[in-house]
Amino acid sequence: MNFLEIKRAEDIDAMLNTFAPHPLNANLPESFYYGQTMTIRTGDEWDSPLINLFMACSTPSSANAHLLLGHRGCGKSTELYKLKQKFEESGQPVKIVDTIGDANLGELDHWDIMLLITESLCHIADTKNISLPEHTVNAIFDYLIKDKEEITQSEFSDSTGISAGARAATPPILSSVIKLFAEIKYDRKSSEFARVTVTKRMERRASEWFAYIKEISDLIASGCDNRQPVIIFEDLDKSPNPEKTIDVFQYSILAQMPFPIIYTFPISQFYSHRFASIRDLYTHHILPMIKVSNVDGSKNLEGINVMHEIVSLRARLELFDDDILDNLIVQTGGSLRDLFVCIIMAARRASRRGVTRIELEDAERALSELTYELTARIDQGDYGELAKIYNNPKIKRQIPEGDFLLRMMHSLAVLEYRNGDRWHDLHPLVAKFLLDQGVLK
Repeated sequence: MNFLEIKRAEDIDAMLNTFAPHPLNANLPESFYYGQTMTIRTGDEWDSPLINLFMACSTPSSANAHLLLGHRGCGKSTELYKLKQKFEESGQPVKIVDTIGDANLGELDHWDIMLLITESLCHIADTKNISLPEHTVNAIFDYLIKDKEEITQSEFSDSTGISAGARAATPPILSSVIKLFAEIKYDRKSSEFARVTVTKRMERRASEWFAYIKEISDLIASGCDNRQPVIIFEDLDKSPNPEKTIDVFQYSILAQMPFPIIYTFPISQFYSHRFASIRDLYTHHILPMIKVSNVDGSKNLEGINVMHEIVSLRARLELFDDDILDNLIVQTGGSLRDLFVCIIMAARRASRRGVTRIELEDAERALSELTYELTARIDQGDYGELAKIYNNPKIKRQIPEGDFLLRMMHSLAVLEYRNGDRWHDLHPLVAKFLLDQGVLK
């Protein structure tokens, strides 16, 4: 089914599309967006990290670099696409960078970010029909083509079309520069030789590259009624090596862009002692989970109702047997991603059984599959510390910093809630698994 054809599910089969875990970008219906989650996320109807971000990026400031933190699956991507829409409505040019598609997250360094920033500015200039000086286009093109020529001398490079002959373009135009960026990105993702080649050149000419960025961003602002461009890096927080993200962001130039820039960032690293080395460089904003239980283990009915509203926008609630949706919501701990994944798995199973509603056995099977995925990320040696969290409300509020917490938060075995009272808890499915194993009492 084409994304543009997706509409609220009226039957089991349609749920496979409506709950696909994609952000609500331009390809998905606006009617799927539920915009009343911030009160239950923050515990304060007047507080919103996204409004704070919008206001900070809409007002010229020297503090232009922002980190957006939050658990994977809490809804950051959807909220960022809504933020993008808000910027565009206010006349501010914006570009979202698909970091997973554009870079190798496992090998990401600050030069990848610098390249993607420059490419994004070129895309904005091209989209807004903003002319760049010929000398700037020539300089960037010449810089990139030299890298391309050196890369293509290696047998490890898999060129996709640009060759040294492209230098013959007289003069090169912005579209040819953008095409070269695509080539360099591809090579850096697929070839270590290419990574080393481009990195060495950028290290030697870092100040020159930053000058390109400043010149292009200033021209964009001039062509957009002095509204600065905004660049948003999506999915940086999904790095398989989250501890390396601090190394990347210690490169202070990433915090010194002359325009607003938003980087997603792994929330687990917020609790690393090393975060102190970048804390003052970036303004950080945290998008909390939707709280569906309280620190004492009781259900949070307000949060459960919010999740019901989100689900009801995508499907008829009659497609769930009695109490099934409540159970799925509570057992997935407020993670929209986990909830949607379980609904898809349960709906697929129900469809194959030939029934018209998700029933208990379908939901239990889906939760079992997700439990296996979560518990595969933790070791038996972690069970004792996890039991302390589960059994002690004081520890839930005051978990000490350290490697254990970082690993558990990255694996999603431990979730953080910031709803007026910062606290942590085991993912409900991890807790149930440990109870079944006799680890928890």
